[in-house]
Amino acid sequence: MDFRPTITRKAERVRVIGLGVILYGFLSYITDYIPIAGSSLRPAIVILTIAGACFGPLTGFLLGAFGTLLTDVLSGQLWISWIIGNGVIGLFSGFASLHKEFDLNSGKMSQSHYVWLALWGISGNLIGLAGAAFFDILTGSPDVSILHWAIVPAAVNSLWILLLGLPIITAIVKRKAEDFRING
Repeated sequence: MDFRPTITRKAERVRVIGLGVILYGFLSYITDYIPIAGSSLRPAIVILTIAGACFGPLTGFLLGAFGTLLTDVLSGQLWISWIIGNGVIGLFSGFASLHKEFDLNSGKMSQSHYVWLALWGISGNLIGLAGAAFFDILTGSPDVSILHWAIVPAAVNSLWILLLGLPIITAIVKRKAEDFRING
């Protein structure tokens, strides 16, 4: 029995998570000081969309959670609720990869998959950020509002997903389809 393909896929996933955490963490840290309502501008959120679509919900969750942990460590503050909330964003982004006939490795993605990817990404942002803000309200964090800490940032993140994330995934799909056609 040959275990190399499974081991190779796991090793690739570990590398993606490691590199993604560093990329997401540092890019989020760089934009952490650009305010959007009660949160910050996060174009790096697109990384969670791409990682989730390419590698699934678990990879998306781990990348979002550990990437946010890295951002928090770099900025000298630790917000567990937001670490989990950003993990939820990556988790939801990965749900699109579970849809029938969705296969980025062979460049298979229909128009409905793009719609689902956008819907899962937007839902993950709303649920993840609203959940984090709600937890902060329950624990008595001052000046936290669902509108300013969750809804507005989720709307901005959704624009990043639609305007940057989906075009990047389109490019990945085209490249993978071409590679699959050439190499089989």
